[in-house]
Amino acid sequence: FASHLANEMTREGHEVCFFNFRKQYPQILFPAGKQEDDIDTALPNQRILIPYLPHTWDKCARAINIYKPDITIVSWWLPFFAPAYGSILRKLNHGRKVILAHNITPHEDWIASRSLLRYVFSKADEIVVLSKSCLLELKRNLPSRIVRKAKLGFHPIYDSYSGHTSKTNALPRILFFGMIKGYKGLDVLLEAMPIIRVAIPDIRLVIAGTVYKDKAAYEEKIKLLDLSASVETNFRYISDEEVADYFRQSDLCILPYKSATQSGVIATSYSYDTPVVASDIGGLSEYVEQGQTGLLVPPDNPPALAAAIISYYSKDMSKGMQEGIRNFKKKNTWFELVKLILA
Repeated sequence: FASHLANEMTREGHEVCFFNFRKQYPQILFPAGKQEDDIDTALPNQRILIPYLPHTWDKCARAINIYKPDITIVSWWLPFFAPAYGSILRKLNHGRKVILAHNITPHEDWIASRSLLRYVFSKADEIVVLSKSCLLELKRNLPSRIVRKAKLGFHPIYDSYSGHTSKTNALPRILFFGMIKGYKGLDVLLEAMPIIRVAIPDIRLVIAGTVYKDKAAYEEKIKLLDLSASVETNFRYISDEEVADYFRQSDLCILPYKSATQSGVIATSYSYDTPVVASDIGGLSEYVEQGQTGLLVPPDNPPALAAAIISYYSKDMSKGMQEGIRNFKKKNTWFELVKLILA
């Protein structure tokens, strides 16, 4: 997300520099492996911040002040970063301070999350939220003096990927993509698979992403449901170079989330003109035009999820939805988000 946003700003004539993480989490909080991002840009990238080491907070703030930006954009998605972010924002003395909120409250329980949220957001001049769901959460959790700083943005569709190409395998194939946490509902999709297989015996589910905690639980569920012949597991970090193959070889991307604010996975899927089946919940509903770019289903409901996937194939929705996605992309560009942030 950050590199796409920065590259669009650069295309519009702005000078951009990253002040980035050297490491994001201690290993005990992030047992899933790789923590570094793949910043796909030639822009300056100063890796300074380690959020749980306070001496790096001052170092990061000093570096930003030396740079003297007209605007500093801070990405927010987890209360873990609050002490570091709040300290840095408090010490900045140049330009506007903007928080770009991917979500407001964490999907997992977090001690004092509302207090940490208030601590950071009170230090921003502006807040840009990426969905109406986020804006509602902001209003529920923070006082009006902070909410007044907010404006509604959106998650643009990634534009550096090429469009959908023909699959090399004609068999029906669905994809579950991204970091695997409990709230993302992979268990729901696995429970839907036996129902789907009755209608589509040769269906194949490809799972691609790092498991945050209990990989063994998913492996056991696959065995218990006798899905080994129908499920391909890639429980690991997926590099940017590999993303294209996963989406190009899939008919559908499945997001059976149990809670959500918005999802970069939908934006990635649309970049390949790949339709989605997603839970009708939170910000996901805002990014799926029912029957046009994908299908929405009740959350935590394996039979409903299975029925939607079966319907997609039985009614041959592929071409119509790919056209719908192309129209959706025209309305949700990085240019428009940059214009909103800088206004």
